[in-house]
Order: sequence, then structure tokens, then C-alpha cells
Amino acid sequence: MKKIWQIVLFLVGVFTGLMIVARADSLNYTVIAQLPENQITHKVSYFDLLVKKGQRQKLTIVIKNNDQKAHKYIVSANRAITNDNGVIDYSYANAKADTSLKFNLNKAISGKQAIKIPAKTSKKVSFQLSIPKNGFPGIALGGINVVQVLDKTQQESGMSIRNQYAYVIGLKLQEKNRATVKPDLKLVNVKAKQIDYQNYVTARLQNPRPEIIHGLKIRSYITAANSNKKVYITNKKDMAMAPNSSFNFAIGNGERALVPGKYVLHLTATSSNGKYKWRFIRNFTISKQTAQALNDTAINHVNGNGYFWWLIIGLGMVIIVLLLLIIWLLKKNKTQVKQ
Repeated sequence: MKKIWQIVLFLVGVFTGLMIVARADSLNYTVIAQLPENQITHKVSYFDLLVKKGQRQKLTIVIKNNDQKAHKYIVSANRAITNDNGVIDYSYANAKADTSLKFNLNKAISGKQAIKIPAKTSKKVSFQLSIPKNGFPGIALGGINVVQVLDKTQQESGMSIRNQYAYVIGLKLQEKNRATVKPDLKLVNVKAKQIDYQNYVTARLQNPRPEIIHGLKIRSYITAANSNKKVYITNKKDMAMAPNSSFNFAIGNGERALVPGKYVLHLTATSSNGKYKWRFIRNFTISKQTAQALNDTAINHVNGNGYFWWLIIGLGMVIIVLLLLIIWLLKKNKTQVKQ
């Protein structure tokens, strides 16, 4: 019987891939910001600072290790970007600067640090912030990112393949009496692109202004040239864009083979409460070479011939055969016990 259960566990392992996801509530440390005198509002837990041209100051956070053993942490201050989910992200230390960026926060604040904190102990970590002599327009947005380094035991147990969660303390900078900056949105390009081995058409959208776009809502569809029939439709809301950043808005569901040809993108975007609105119509082409290359490497189809579904059917048949084998082994074992 023991051997049979070993087979069952093996099969479960094979067909689930042993996918383990770390939970956010498993973090055993906390981080708080020591808010300075030039904090605009003390009702928030992040740095919201009013700064002056040429100003230099320290930004300090406190990390508390709540675990029963010592841990090492990597602490870095990163410029905010917009990831391809339309979310403002502070976790990219070396993200390429947008072409519209004039004040790079990564260059105005000191580099990342590694710190070891004993069990049940708190430690301060400080960064030096240096504002340019000529100042900067609008808003600068970033965050102080704290990640626990996995120890040898955790790595050997397989935790290194888990999702690592991080604490982030937001950092928002602006000068006194700053001029109001009106948000803007630009369509940089439209092209076929593969994301996680699935094919989409992406519209690269740029926020070229030093201002946050809140509540971004996008309605989009694609037609073949000289046709009103909608080939792809994608709508999304509750997104946001960091100042001076770009992201790829994916159109389609990733389940279809790309067909070469000429197309037209129709995209409408609005900010919170529809205060600002942008409309784009852009012609683009998917070449035969691009369609072939992306279709050949997509996981869910090969040249649109339904390979993915045959793969699913094949795996289903294998699972059925293995389950029948387990039942047969169980019955055989029961017969041997009776004898």
C-alpha cells in the first residue's frame, strides 16, 4: 500500500508542477518611515515631501525583524515606473529611463544597501537625497524597496523559486509653489508582441509629463484595414501611470494565432472621472515573418492548427490511463491481503 501512495504522490507532483506561492502574510519583518519636518501630510505612512532647489537631506526608515533568527535585507530606492499591467511599480532598480524623463530620482538618491538585523531587533537605514540646483518640474515619484535575502536553508528547500514579496515605502517629491502640470498621453507605437509566450498586439502608451495619471481607463479595438469588423477588443480600467513613464497595453486574449495583414487600432483613454480624454487611431502592419516567428514560439498554438488542444487531449488521456493503473494496483493489493 505504501508503494501505491508513493505513486499517487509522484503523479500529483508531475501534474501540478509543485507550484508553491509565497503569501504576503508570511513576511516576518515590518518597515516604517521616519517622516521628516518637510512632510506635506502626516496622515500617510509614506514620504510626501516638499523640497527646495539644491536641498540635501537624509531619508530614514526603520526595519524590524520579528523572526526568531537574524536576517539580511537588501534596501534600495527606485524610481517609479508603469508596468505592463498598468500599475505603478517601485521594484525595478535598473529600469530604463523613459525618453521624456528630465529628473531621474535614481541619480538623486544614494545606492542600495545590505543590512543584517538580529532576531527581534530594529535597525535604521538612511538614504541621502540630493535635489538638483535647478530643481525639477512637477512630481518625482519613487519608493524605498526592502527585500529579505533568503538564507541557505530556505534556498535548499526550494523557496528561491517562490514569489518574493517586498515592503515598499513610497516617495513623492515636489517643490513649493510648483506650476500645475496638465497630464498628457501619447501613443508611441503599435505592434505584434509576445508576452509570456502568448501573442498580442500592444499599444505602447507614454505619459510624457511629470504628473501621475490616476484612474486610467482604456477602451480599444482593432479592425482589418478597410473593414469595420472588430478583430480584437480589449477594455481595462482602474490603471495608473507614473510620471514620465511608458507601458505596453496588450490587446487581445493571447489565445489566437496572429494573421499577417494591415490593421487599424482604435483606442480611447480617460483619466479619473473622465477629466482628461485621449483618442488615437493608428494604422499598423503585421508582416508574414513576424506572424510566423511569434506563432511558432507561442505555447497555445502553432500556426493556428490547434496543437494546444491536441496537447491538452493527450495529457488528459495520459492522466486517465494512470488513474486506471492506480485503481488496478489498489484492487490487486486488496486481493493479495485477502489471500
